[in-house]
Amino acid sequence: MEGPLTGSLWTWTVQRFEPKSPPYVPPPEGFQPFAVGYVELSTGERVMAILDVSLDALRIGMPLKVVSAAGVPHAHV
Repeated sequence: MEGPLTGSLWTWTVQRFEPKSPPYVPPPEGFQPFAVGYVELSTGERVMAILDVSLDALRIGMPLKVVSAAGVPHAHV
């Protein structure tokens, strides 16, 4: 994946339990629930990403940018 890709949030859910380790490495402050979703790109392709967006702000169809990150892609406003 090259550069940020733009698209809209197609669907999402909240990961409310700590994933198994390895490969998950808990952060020093401990596990916090996080959102995971599919972002539909302008090409029609859907990319799964960790959503770096407040859980209260998530809305289907909201515009997002998808960027490469260690492990899995991340998406943000």
